[in-house]
Amino acid sequence: MRLVGNRRLTFNIILLSIMPLIIVVGIVASIMFSQAKQLVEEQVALTRSNVLAVKKQELKQYVEMALKSIEPYYRNPSLTEELAKQIVAEKLSSLTYGNDGYFFAYTWDGDALVLPYQPNRIGKNWWNVEDVQGKKLLQELIRVGKSGGGFVDYLWHKPSKKEPLPKLSYAVSLDKWQWMIGTGVYLDDIETQVTHMQNGFDQSVGKTSTALFGLVFIAVSVIAMLGASLNLNVRRLANQQLSVLNQQIIDSQENERSRVSRELHDGVNQLLVAAKYRLENVTKENDNVEKEAELSASKNAMEQAIVELRRISRDLRPPQLDDLGLVAGIEAYINELRQRTQLELVFEHDIEGEDLLPEVETTLYRVVQEALHNVEKHAKAQGVDVIMQREGRLLILTVSDDGIGIPAKKLKSNKRAQPIFEHMGLQNMKERIQAIGGSFTVTSEQGQGTEVRATLNMEVI
Repeated sequence: MRLVGNRRLTFNIILLSIMPLIIVVGIVASIMFSQAKQLVEEQVALTRSNVLAVKKQELKQYVEMALKSIEPYYRNPSLTEELAKQIVAEKLSSLTYGNDGYFFAYTWDGDALVLPYQPNRIGKNWWNVEDVQGKKLLQELIRVGKSGGGFVDYLWHKPSKKEPLPKLSYAVSLDKWQWMIGTGVYLDDIETQVTHMQNGFDQSVGKTSTALFGLVFIAVSVIAMLGASLNLNVRRLANQQLSVLNQQIIDSQENERSRVSRELHDGVNQLLVAAKYRLENVTKENDNVEKEAELSASKNAMEQAIVELRRISRDLRPPQLDDLGLVAGIEAYINELRQRTQLELVFEHDIEGEDLLPEVETTLYRVVQEALHNVEKHAKAQGVDVIMQREGRLLILTVSDDGIGIPAKKLKSNKRAQPIFEHMGLQNMKERIQAIGGSFTVTSEQGQGTEVRATLNMEVI
């Protein structure tokens, strides 16, 4: 009987259990993280858009507020233009909001009029001023202001930060004076919100990853424990099977020894004892004719003993099996059986030239020998057919008789419908065939004879 390598089986089972789990978890995690990342990107884009829209609305409101605060002076006909401009410039310079919010004013030619946080720039022309990316921002602001008001985005130094940051400005035009006035807002708070969202996403991903890894670790641990339990169960079962096999081997050896002992005692020993008595009679007999008769009888007894010894030896290991092969060994055994029984024996085969392994030939010979021995001793049959044939890649051995059959109680079935043979000879045949990778079946009905069939895969043997 072949025993499965327990460790290899357990490793394969654990591997087949863990790998799909890891793959599924990896796929689910990848899809989940991808969708979460896409959702965050969409949320970031929406947040940018919403915050920017709010900023634009605030800028327009601030500029409208500034226009309302200077309108009385801008449209007052009692004030000279020079005085009105001075008052408006002072008014705009004093209007601030938030931490860094202020208003600026330039002439259409680019002269600075109002810059609350940069008084040193007032009175100078900044027509060609550029941001750090080369955008001529003043020209853009004057252009959108002339066109009725508009937004311009650029990079500019934030007073509280002392570094260029994204800024959005809204400008309108005072056409009567050819002034452009406006205000701007820095957009770094948008990036702060975006960074906060991304940090939250990273933290969420970290927590989810930790949870997933924890679940995978628990699952792998459970599978490993189940695998270890399976390994112990398989090992226990294998040990039980090995114990049963060892006991069956011992029983088989004892039965074989008992059989050989009986045959030696009942056959060879009786013949040798008879020959001994005959020889003793020769020493006592004076009549030469009687001496010759006793010597002849002693010789016949010893010749029969020799025949019996040869038969026993052939049963233990037929020389034809080693010298001429399986077919010759079976034919020799069947011929010997014909001589001592009244059975009608038929042997058919189509395996001439097949190269079989020695253990396969020995197993098939023993199955034929055991099956025919059972027929001789128990079947009360008149005829037996022994057929060995090829069917595709299968080698099929069939031994069928027309005897009384096997009682149903000796052909039991377990829960898996596999026969458990009460008769030791049938069980031995089954185990011999299974040991070389084949299958063994027995079909029998009371009064209808018995068929023993062994099937082997020729590609394996």
